[in-house]
Amino acid sequence: MSDPDDERKPIAEVLSGLAIQPLPDRWSPLEGIVLVKCLDEEGSPSWAFRTTAGLNDEELLGVLTVRIELLKDELVDSYDEE
Repeated sequence: MSDPDDERKPIAEVLSGLAIQPLPDRWSPLEGIVLVKCLDEEGSPSWAFRTTAGLNDEELLGVLTVRIELLKDELVDSYDEE
């Protein structure tokens, strides 16, 4: 028997009501990661992290590492502008 938490559903169904920037024209989505700030069952803010089935740990670590470094640069730049 499969665990209901492992059942995958369309992103639009799971994240209904949220909106994100579109992909560039002629780009086709393949895989993704999502970090969602939620209210838990007690009404407290909490975080949920989800990935599509095709991402492996090496890809995930790589993309998160690159995003962290880009975000650091953006934050330093915004601080320097002030």
